[in-house]
Amino acid sequence: MKNLFVILMAVMLGMPAIAANKDNEATKGKSMVKVIGNANAKTYKVLYMANIQSKVTLAIYDEAGILVAKSHIKDKSEFLKPFRFENMPAGEYTIIIKDSFGMKRATFYHQPKD
Repeated sequence: MKNLFVILMAVMLGMPAIAANKDNEATKGKSMVKVIGNANAKTYKVLYMANIQSKVTLAIYDEAGILVAKSHIKDKSEFLKPFRFENMPAGEYTIIIKDSFGMKRATFYHQPKD
């Protein structure tokens, strides 16, 4: 009987911890990033979507790892931001998004028409 009481108490005390963990998982949120444009586009658009608002830092790097553009967006859950590439050299570019959910990476290849 004493063992049953101890087990019952342990289960009851552990319930709030399990519920809190589920709440933390629900509030973590998720986000995604996508680049819109084809290889010879003059303008590329970065689509960002999240399930809750977040402060977002968006950075674009060329294939040598040099920062070519950076933008800070405050308290948005979604945006579509255009970037002009008409004078940029051909190559692979990497977009890095940092938000309250972590870091996301997307790459695209820019091949301007002659």
